[in-house]
Amino acid sequence: MDENRKSEDVPVPFEEALNRTGNGLYNYLLAITCALILLAIGTDLFGFSLVVAAACDLNLTVKQTGILTSLPFVGILLVSYVWGYVSDTKGRRFALVMPLTMSFILACIGSLSPHWLFLGLAKFLSVIFSCAANSATYTLVGESCIQRVRSKYMLLMTCLLLLSPAMGAILAYPTLKLDLAIDVPLLGIVYRPWRILVVVLALPSGLGAIAIYFFYESPKFLFNCGRKEEALEVLKKIHAINHRGTKEELKVDSLVLEDATTKKQMSVLRAIVEQSAPLFRFPHLRRSLQLYYIVGVVYITNNSFLMWLPQILNLVRISMESSTAGEGNICSLMTLKPHVQASANSTSETHVCRGHVEDNVIYTLIISQFIFSFLNFVISCLPNRRKVVLLTILSASSFSGVMLNLTPETISSVIFFVIFTSTCLGMGILASFFVDLYPTSYRGMATCLSIMVGRSCAFVGINLVGNLIFNYCQGTFYLWSLLVFSSVVAAWFLPPDKSPEAKSNTV
Repeated sequence: MDENRKSEDVPVPFEEALNRTGNGLYNYLLAITCALILLAIGTDLFGFSLVVAAACDLNLTVKQTGILTSLPFVGILLVSYVWGYVSDTKGRRFALVMPLTMSFILACIGSLSPHWLFLGLAKFLSVIFSCAANSATYTLVGESCIQRVRSKYMLLMTCLLLLSPAMGAILAYPTLKLDLAIDVPLLGIVYRPWRILVVVLALPSGLGAIAIYFFYESPKFLFNCGRKEEALEVLKKIHAINHRGTKEELKVDSLVLEDATTKKQMSVLRAIVEQSAPLFRFPHLRRSLQLYYIVGVVYITNNSFLMWLPQILNLVRISMESSTAGEGNICSLMTLKPHVQASANSTSETHVCRGHVEDNVIYTLIISQFIFSFLNFVISCLPNRRKVVLLTILSASSFSGVMLNLTPETISSVIFFVIFTSTCLGMGILASFFVDLYPTSYRGMATCLSIMVGRSCAFVGINLVGNLIFNYCQGTFYLWSLLVFSSVVAAWFLPPDKSPEAKSNTV
């Protein structure tokens, strides 16, 4: 009896105590909720481009449309750094409940915009808050679930994240088909379907804020902040939920955390610098440069080229209708650009105030993103082969960029193009590396910086590709394939995957 009592008094390593809580109902619900939150913010972000396309009563010029569409990405770039600090200091749960609530409120206000500038400002502020979930969701799941299933859950979460453009299209299709025009004289606006779509796209984020409120803070975060009793209590509650229906208790009286750190009192700006500086010092410098480089390549390749998919499909359609149907690859079709642009200009006049999005754009988004999500689900079944899978994804992308130029046939060229943009399948794998390879104190900041790096590269790449692909198509794909291949070399030096048994013994 005394021996058992003594054994319980011995501090238990945190990871071992977390493993004792098991993998059950609490973990399932937390992973599903965080996955739905990621889907919600992605849907709101990508769906906004459909809102802008349908907002005919704002009389937007091409320049104004471009500004509105890019504003959400600018918001992400500006505050991802700050939300990493908030997540690491105030808590993962706090970085979800409050920002998502504010994001929904601001989106509802934006739906009443009398002017495009007001709509842009409301959306900018809304995204500033909602983007906090980009890293906080992954970190909360990573620190609340046992290591055996951690990577699998994160990859499954990315499956839903990849569906966000498709979900935005699915929500937009019936909403924009509504026959609605309500005068609101007080605000000087007419409430049309696109305004309803703004609220519809933001509603899942608001529901996510309510749902996450019923979960606990990350026990690892609590312990690292010195709130040891709270951390132990959370572990016991998770254990109780996962082992409901039994009288088994978590027999842990004290914890020890090897990578716990103490916080100093300092200004917010100084704290942000201190929070991120260790990521670029020994022993994390080499790993940070390696991971952020791979992240940059993944985002700049996927986001920059995928936005041109509808344009390319339009080229394919014109080619299939011509007498030379099926002849020539994508770059050969780029020689048709004067005809395509003339065709686009002739249809744009009838599209200006139609108030809905073309069906072929909706179908393209839905089909392509469902395929990527399915492939990501398959990848999630291989959580112990992360490095091999990442190398395969990047290698396939690089190879497809070269083959896109070499194939003489249209459909095959389009297929290679889609595979070329499949680097997005590596996002979940990279997120799991950020959780595993950094200590608790810097994990939220490291993940947030990865989002910031990715969005920055995407912002640059989108503008770069638009200028290159129609003028130097073949050279662009060859050089970009070389860029992706360089990320294969960088990924080759990632640490090897551990077996489930080895992971369970890691603190």
